[in-house]
Amino acid sequence: MRRFRIPLAIALGLGAAAAALLTGSPGEIETRTAVRVTAPVAAGETLTAAVLEEVQVDAHAVPPGHSTQRATYEGKTVATALPSGALVHESQLVGPSLLEGHAPGTVAVPVRPADTAMIGLLSPGQHVDVLVSSDAPGRQSGTRRVAENAPVLWIPRGDEDNWLGSSGEGQQVIILAVDAATAEAIAQAAHEGRLHVSLRGGP
Repeated sequence: MRRFRIPLAIALGLGAAAAALLTGSPGEIETRTAVRVTAPVAAGETLTAAVLEEVQVDAHAVPPGHSTQRATYEGKTVATALPSGALVHESQLVGPSLLEGHAPGTVAVPVRPADTAMIGLLSPGQHVDVLVSSDAPGRQSGTRRVAENAPVLWIPRGDEDNWLGSSGEGQQVIILAVDAATAEAIAQAAHEGRLHVSLRGGP
């Protein structure tokens, strides 16, 4: 042991110095607080404190406009499915900013289906066709399609998250993302007859 005392002391000193450099020097990666989900959240679900947490992440991974306060997202409804560990952002939530991330020229249009029971079967993120049927005198009877494969942006689930108002009509509407021409066709169809939505499968 006496023979290796000096080399051993040098080795231990170098190891301590390396550890000090790794732990004591300023971090090269800038971090900031972010809010993420701790479990998978399906489209249309409401975010609660149980599935949200504040964590330190690489600052470059935080999207612009991200709130660092968990309370900001509590009670909000997500418009798209979030996997466990995903950061939450305003563009993923339903509300007045729900068109963020969609192609330029996309508009949000309300549709009041004649069969209100269909609303309960839908969730944000699903795709539907919109059809109009009319049996009014002077108009061609039958059903025609006025919108195809339109994504559902938002569905009111209660008075507390219904920014369309708490009236009965406000609860019987779905919000779709369509182009301007389709939005005009839907508005015209609403005056011609009854609107119906049918759920589409697949991507």
